[in-house]
This record gives sequence, C-alpha cells and structure tokens, in this order.
Amino acid sequence: MDIKLPLDAKLVMALNKSSASISELKLNQVLDAKIITNQVMLNTLTVSVADKTMTLQSQQALTLPPGQTLQLQVVKLLPTPELKIIALPPSQSPNTSSPTAPEAQILKLLPSPTATVAAPALSNPLATLNPGEQIQAQIINIGKHTLTVQLTSTQSDTQQTQSTVLPGGENRVVLESKQLQWSDPQTKSALTVGSRIDLRILKSGERPLLSASLPAPSIDEQIATVFKQLLPVQVPPQQLLAQLAPLIQPAENDKTVGELLKQLAHEILQQIPDKTKLFEPATLKQAIAQSGLFMERNLVEAEAKPASFVLPDDFKLKLSKLIARLGLELAVLKDENAAQQTASELLKETLQKAQGNLAKLTLDQLNSLPRDDSPKQVWMLELPFFNKAEPETLQLIVEQDKQTNSENGQKNWVVSITITPPELATIHCKVSCYDGSINTRFWSESTSTVDKINARLDYLRQQFEQKGLKPGFMDVQQGKPSQTHPQTLPPHSLLSEKV
Repeated sequence: MDIKLPLDAKLVMALNKSSASISELKLNQVLDAKIITNQVMLNTLTVSVADKTMTLQSQQALTLPPGQTLQLQVVKLLPTPELKIIALPPSQSPNTSSPTAPEAQILKLLPSPTATVAAPALSNPLATLNPGEQIQAQIINIGKHTLTVQLTSTQSDTQQTQSTVLPGGENRVVLESKQLQWSDPQTKSALTVGSRIDLRILKSGERPLLSASLPAPSIDEQIATVFKQLLPVQVPPQQLLAQLAPLIQPAENDKTVGELLKQLAHEILQQIPDKTKLFEPATLKQAIAQSGLFMERNLVEAEAKPASFVLPDDFKLKLSKLIARLGLELAVLKDENAAQQTASELLKETLQKAQGNLAKLTLDQLNSLPRDDSPKQVWMLELPFFNKAEPETLQLIVEQDKQTNSENGQKNWVVSITITPPELATIHCKVSCYDGSINTRFWSESTSTVDKINARLDYLRQQFEQKGLKPGFMDVQQGKPSQTHPQTLPPHSLLSEKV
C-alpha cells in the first residue's frame, strides 16, 4: 500500500538535485535496489530504484559488485536523507560479525554535482560541448523514455571537449528519448545495458539534442564478420557420409552422375571403419592417422623424401578431390535439361556438405597447432564410423605433456572422448595416464546412463588388467565435464598478426 505524505521543502530540493529524483520517501520505508556502479575510491554507490537512479555515499568502502541486489531502509529524512542496507542475497551476505559489514553502514543520499552561478553547465557535462563535437558513452540503464549513459571517452582533439568528462560519477547523464536522433532507427531496439554508443552534438545547451549511433566495428570485428560470411558453415562428417550414398546408387545407365565422382564417393565411404573395428588398436591408430589432421605434415615429408615416402590414404586429400570434381560436374550440368537439373541439385547439396566438412576439419587442424603458452600438445579431431550402416561420429581430444616425466621417462597424456551410443544419452569420457596408471572418468546427463556405466566399472578394470595396464581411479558422474584446461579451447581468432 502506498502512503503519500507531504515532503519537507529541503527534502524536495535534495531529491530534485539527485541524479534520479524519488518522488516519495517516508521514514522506515523499505526499497528494493540494484547496484549500477560502485566508486570504491569515493565510497559512493549508484543504485537503481523503481527504474530511477540515486547516488549514495557510505562511511566506509563497500566491495559490492555492480548488478547485485539489496534492500534499503530509510532511517532519516532531514536534513539529508539517510538509508541503511538491511538485506543482501544469502549467497553474497558477508559475515555479520565483521565491524565493516555493509548492513552496519549508513548511506547518505547525495545531490548531483553542485552548480555555481558562474558555471551552471556542470550539472550536465554535455552542456559544455559545441555543435559538431563528439563523445562516446556506455549505457548503464534503459528506461521507458530515458537512457542513462556513462560518458567514457571523447573523439575530439580539443582540450575543451576533453575537460567535459568529469571524474567519479559526474560523467553520468540521463537522456530523454526526445534528445536522441538515431542514425539507424532499428539500433534503438537492439540496445542493451553495457552497449557503447557514439554521440554527436546537434544542438548545445542544458538539454542538448544529440545524434546517436553505434561505434564503427574494430578491425578484429570486421575480419570476424568477413570470415562468417565467406567461410562455409561447419558440418560434421556424418552429414557428408549420409549425402554420399545417393551418388553411388543411380542405375548403371544413369549418366547424370559421372563415374569418377561415384568412384571418389565410394573410396571415401570405404575408408570409414565399422564400429566393431574401432575396438582394434591398429584400426583406431590408422583411422587417426588418416583422419586428415596430419595431411600437410605428410605432404612435407613426401616432398622431402620423394623416392621412399608413400603418401597415406588421407581423408582430407580424398575430400579435396571430391570437392574439385563436384565443381567440374556442376559446371557441365549448369545449362542442361530438367532430368539433369535434379542431379544438379543433388550435386549442389553434396558440395555444400563437403565444403562444410572440410571447414570443420580445417578448424580442428588450427586448434591442434602447437601453442607456445601451453605446457601441453593438444590434438582435436572427429572420427566418423558406421554403426549398423548408419554414420556416426566419435569426438577425440588428446593432450600430451610436452616435457617428459623425470621419474619414469614417460610422458603423461589425456584422451577425452565424446560419443552418443544408440539408446543411450551422450557420454563424455576422460582417460588419463599419469605415472603409469590409467585413470578413467565418465560423465552423462542421463541418470540411467550413469547407472549403466557404474555397473560396468569392474568389468572395465578387468579389461585394463588383461591388456597389461595398471588401472587407477574410476569414477562416473551425472552432468558434463568442467573445462579444466583452457588450452583445449578453440582460439578466439583464426588469424594471427604475429605470423
């Protein structure tokens, strides 16, 4: 229930000077607030209350992060309104026995910067700017008809413009919608708290008229945009394998698909192992070697030893040949009859899948390059296989210490496996070798899958022992594995200016 009481004239003046005036306050009133900014050095907090802002000063510095919610109680109205923190979120409440706990703090409501007769424009830093001058701001609050921004930097070289950005919280400005003219009207609907905007003065004064626009993208952002537009969408290998089957199924007298293209598709499908073969160490090793991850290295070795080196049967090499042949046959079918147009659509879709698979394979190669800032060498790859004639994918991440273990002369390594077996949820497995022991850990988000794995851990231990391996700890958990090694994450950028 709202109770409206007449306010003292001094209180009204103080509230009107505040950066966000509160039309009603009463003693012992409880307010729900959210921290916008915290000027720790100045002992000041800027909080949002009912879509409005107010600046409070504490007796001691409060280490409360922006975005935290809290409850304030009005404990004094005159001569300066004072509030007290009465509640913090349970997970962030400090020890109440501490003498500097935020609940023990009294917060005074601060007015906006004092304006003298000689310099009335200090209440609005933008008032000192001339038409045509520009400044950059960051959005800290979005109201129904207002926009609260923090002036961050200027783009003008004049000393006058630089001096308008005041220290502390004085460079915060509340702008009405009528004061802003957007270069792109659709930009306004996409704004969020934290967005940066460029402002240009159209009409100066205490309530200036401004032109607003988003900053021009940086060089890195422009490069990333070009890559998104030009590079094919990454496609997992099982989508390509499913697309290759129709290429080798046409009747013998059907000449819309060339024999060479059929042969290339058949060679790729023939290279993919069956699920049962992946349990054989030799087959698994061969599949990794021919996955395309090491094609360029093999080409370099073949060039260095042209007489004795035999180039492996590489998946990426076959994929590149398939893409080239698809392009040639599409060029021939470009202006043919309707019957061949059907084949043309099939070839176009196959080409798109092949290019997407090649893009995925290339990114895995980039992620597997050695990194000077990492103590591990990491290889990331996807191995396609057939499970009852249906293509599936096994994701592998292999990590190996760059330095040899001094105790036993061996290198420690970790293999992370992700697979979705039939009738089971996705399983994440991490197998590590440290000091000669094989440690195994499983994760799955399905409770039934976790129970099935847990019931077979003893069998897995026996299998390790039969193979002459020393089993270490074994564990299964519900959920997903945490990212403990940042070096296994993909790079933030595909280009390096230092190369």
